[in-house]
Amino acid sequence: MVRSVELSDIETFNLEGTMKMMLTIAALATITTATLASAQPGRGGPPGARGGPPGGRCAMTADSLTDAQKGQVRALVEAFNQAHSPQLDSLRTIMEAARAAREAGKTPEEVRAIMETGKPIADELAPARKEFRESAEKLLTSAQIAAGCIPPAPGGPPPGGRRGGPPGPPPITDR
Repeated sequence: MVRSVELSDIETFNLEGTMKMMLTIAALATITTATLASAQPGRGGPPGARGGPPGGRCAMTADSLTDAQKGQVRALVEAFNQAHSPQLDSLRTIMEAARAAREAGKTPEEVRAIMETGKPIADELAPARKEFRESAEKLLTSAQIAAGCIPPAPGGPPPGGRRGGPPGPPPITDR
């Protein structure tokens, strides 16, 4: 059953005014939200920047690596991986154990202790990583080096702290 309601001219005017005001507020809220959302930094930022892929700053630019350079770098990576496979496997196992501990709810100190077990291995790999970097730089032009196109050595940075740096300050606790 459908009811019909008769509205006077004044009631209709008030209803239309209220609806226009609500639509205006909704439009302003949408514009404000869109503006604020577009002002937020995107996930990872530009390639090669903090959170982007290492060496990705020069991707898709005039300084990008040529196909020949990419092949040479791949050969360097394969040689590095072959020569240092046991150390890289050990580091990978340690990182997986640290991740599992973190996911299991272990304290940051316990996770850090697990990661510290990889420090001697990473220190042992440091000269090889430096040699890899120098070899990779020899394949690049000075413009590519300036643009940050240097590929990282396999295995990532040495473990410990935040992104390889010293641990942060202890958390503030209530007394």
